Amino acid sequence: MRFKQLVAVASLVGGLAACKDMVAVDNENNPDRTRTLKRPSDVEAVGSSQFQQVISATIGSINRVNTGMMTASFENASALANNGLGPRSALPRTSIGNSRGNAYASENFNTFQILSFAARAESDVLARAKAPGFVLTSTGDEQRLKAFAHFVHGVAIGYLAMTYDSLGVPRPEDVTTEVQPLESRTAAATYALSELDSALAYAKKSGTSSLPANWLTGPGGATVSASNFARVIRSFKARIRAGVARDPQERAAVNWAEVIADATNGITSNLVVRMNPSQGWNYDWLDTGLHFRDANWHQMTYYVIGMADTTGAYDTWLSADRDNRTPFVIHTPDLRFPQGNTRADQVTGDVPLGLPRYIRNRPPGADQAAVGWRASFYDHYRFRAFADTKATGGADLPFFTVAENDMLAAEGYIRTNNIPAAAALIDKTRVPNGLAALTGVVTTATQPVPGGAGCVPRVPVSPTFTTTACGNIFEAMKWEKRMETAYTTFGAWYFDSRGWGDLPEGTALEWPVPYQELDARVKPIYDLGGPSLPQHAGVSTYGFGSVIGGKQL
Repeated sequence: MRFKQLVAVASLVGGLAACKDMVAVDNENNPDRTRTLKRPSDVEAVGSSQFQQVISATIGSINRVNTGMMTASFENASALANNGLGPRSALPRTSIGNSRGNAYASENFNTFQILSFAARAESDVLARAKAPGFVLTSTGDEQRLKAFAHFVHGVAIGYLAMTYDSLGVPRPEDVTTEVQPLESRTAAATYALSELDSALAYAKKSGTSSLPANWLTGPGGATVSASNFARVIRSFKARIRAGVARDPQERAAVNWAEVIADATNGITSNLVVRMNPSQGWNYDWLDTGLHFRDANWHQMTYYVIGMADTTGAYDTWLSADRDNRTPFVIHTPDLRFPQGNTRADQVTGDVPLGLPRYIRNRPPGADQAAVGWRASFYDHYRFRAFADTKATGGADLPFFTVAENDMLAAEGYIRTNNIPAAAALIDKTRVPNGLAALTGVVTTATQPVPGGAGCVPRVPVSPTFTTTACGNIFEAMKWEKRMETAYTTFGAWYFDSRGWGDLPEGTALEWPVPYQELDARVKPIYDLGGPSLPQHAGVSTYGFGSVIGGKQL
């Protein structure tokens, strides 16, 4: 019985304990749902607070798996041991350790636990809200609550399926005193998408009320009309449907017609969330004491941003042994990068950048390493102003950008050979940022992007992966998605890089169910990833992390 109770704490009934406005109960490990959700206003309070828990589980603290995902995908580079920064990015790659008390046990478990709590809480809310006699102020408010609860339920389960190999899936019809079995991430993702379909159906009902700010967009954020909420739901459907794929074969097998349909009916402006740490809404990593502290915590390795260079310096960098690579100045027409012929021309201090720049060349005195594949002159600085102001009244973060939504549709168009439609979407961010238009120029999936010697992106090519060539439209799509989503959301580069086959060889493709949950269920503990265990990346699209011809890439 002890083990059964532990499971309940981890993934079955813990959700209500995580709610901000929870009423007191006698036993926190076995809350009385009848009393906790007795009044309709209590049910609404619980249901409306759970997207905040999704934020907390994913980006709300550095003590989450997202911190390691950033370095594993080269969105960030750091050799520090903190929160898995260095170990998750180490080359050659290692497994996700899951032994009892391992160094990153809390990161691995926290994301799993909090998302499970949120899913359980919304499952209980739905059971109560659909019970006979449940009445809120208006029918529109009842529809809003059901739409939002189905939405958060689907997003929480979808994010778990994107991250872990299996999970317990709480459903409103469950007997809540029983432990739900672990289900495969594919089955869980299918259920998550069905929950988003239910959310969409309620959001589209006549008279559904708007979402107050604190439900979706944070304290002091914008209200969201039912019609705009329907668009948000469809964008999340596209994100989860594409993002759950573990490798290029699974990504190719995604129902891209559905992704296109959802994305093209998705958001038309960024989903902006007002982050205010004092009120429990935060992107913890984007902080002056973390991301913006120094180059020990954050810099941009050339593995990805080097693709912007047009001088051949990236080729030289790739040709060097990876542990002996030295930084270089990037010369690129991409206006998101600093412009100038020398490092001195490009340098910017510790101040926010003006648009369209996202990346800075830091002052030389702030460099932390002169040699190695992590070392560069460049930091991602798009959100410096956000970090400076979030703690003093809140700051806005684009948690789901229109560019991400557009690139989901563009990927679908490329995969279904609608090149003109893809080009038009890619050009929406590509052309304003100084890169040559694809529309009317690129007409096939294999044709290189325009620009000649000055093309962007330039990608490593086989067999040696030490020289580069102009990428095709698929590479142009990936470039825009990476540039526009960096540091905006959960797993921004990791999930896509995994599905595209771009992660370094040996990178773990998913996290195991945390040992705490496995112990509670009396199941064996296991690791995943690394060169010798299941669920690791094969040879990267770009050769990253492999040894080819005796050279460490």
